[in-house]
Amino acid sequence: MRKVFEAITERLQEFLGQRDNAAMIVTCSEVDCITILKLLEGLDETSSSEFFWSYPGDFIDAANYVDAVVKDFLVKHEGIRLTMEHQKMKPWSPLPADIADSSRPPSERLRELMAFSRSLLPEPEGCLTVWVLFPLHIADPIAYSQLIRDLLRHQYPFPWFHHIRLILREDVAQPGLLSGLANAAHVEQYSPDLSEEAMEKAIEEEAADESLPLGDRIQAMFISAQRDFSYSRFDEALKKHEIFLRYHSATGDNTMVALALNSVGEIHQRLGRTEQAGHCFEAALEPACAGENPPLPVLFNTLLNLANLRMGQGRFAEAEAYYDASEKLATVQRNPSAKLQSIENLGYCQYMQGKCADAAANWEHGATIAGKLEQPELQKSLLMRLREHYANSNQVAQLRQIDAQLMTIKPGQHN
Repeated sequence: MRKVFEAITERLQEFLGQRDNAAMIVTCSEVDCITILKLLEGLDETSSSEFFWSYPGDFIDAANYVDAVVKDFLVKHEGIRLTMEHQKMKPWSPLPADIADSSRPPSERLRELMAFSRSLLPEPEGCLTVWVLFPLHIADPIAYSQLIRDLLRHQYPFPWFHHIRLILREDVAQPGLLSGLANAAHVEQYSPDLSEEAMEKAIEEEAADESLPLGDRIQAMFISAQRDFSYSRFDEALKKHEIFLRYHSATGDNTMVALALNSVGEIHQRLGRTEQAGHCFEAALEPACAGENPPLPVLFNTLLNLANLRMGQGRFAEAEAYYDASEKLATVQRNPSAKLQSIENLGYCQYMQGKCADAAANWEHGATIAGKLEQPELQKSLLMRLREHYANSNQVAQLRQIDAQLMTIKPGQHN
């Protein structure tokens, strides 16, 4: 996988280093869009001669899109200006008022914004302004293509975009840019291969590459094992996880040991081997809790796996303890959905042990939290647990109160 990313990064760097073309159209899916943006972010962090201005917001129409780009630029620009003033440096020039005028043609505003950003370069030669317009979603490919076509229009042989490079996204599912700019000068195209086949091949090659450090190869093997698991290649996944576990047990990396044991437990659980799964999850708890700063995501997933497994086995006392712990960890990790689901299952495990009052108190507490967090589906689920309890215990007044609450819930309003 690393070699795939390195090849993409090298191709992007090659574009930035050449002088013939101002724009690169990168064709990729919505799924791969984030990966490309992350690689560009890495280029930004390591570059000393390029200023990057990136905007990944959705494209609905040209006017609103350019409005959003200008506002995003203004926030970043003003933040840097304030920092420069605070450090007694000569601040950047303020944004010209014409650029903020939303009544003007979108392509003109965007062109002037890019030209203004070029004026902020510390040196007129040897530096570039790089604009990354990479909408995660393009609702209107035709309008998007038209905006970019208008943006790149120039008077030959004096293009306006000197010392500027544009990296533009083309949606592989709804292409429009390439055909719209088929005859345009100073434009090149790139289609990085991030297909499942390419990624899998790269991972396998990296794991087998003896020239790489052993730790890198082991990490690639773990990624390969996770992919094997996702494609139900369980025997291969177990073999690779065993190597990963042995390596990190020898190096004393408790986080990786816990991660490996938890992953092996998940494989056994998928195969219906509940006893082996339980042993693995329990074994993962010790390294996951080790040290002053235990890896909370790994610990949380292990606790939740154990809780779900024990509840499915009818071992409700154990499951109750694990759900209680996972609910607290979900709070620390600011994961409201996981917190509320843990509360619901905690109450169920208590109810199945005859702790009806404790269960009702937890469900009521969870429903209150769900209401405050605008999680209607989870709120409804918790209230339905309460309703069933009150119906079974013939508590008519409480039952009516729950029915009244259920009537007020409007679906689809959670964040």
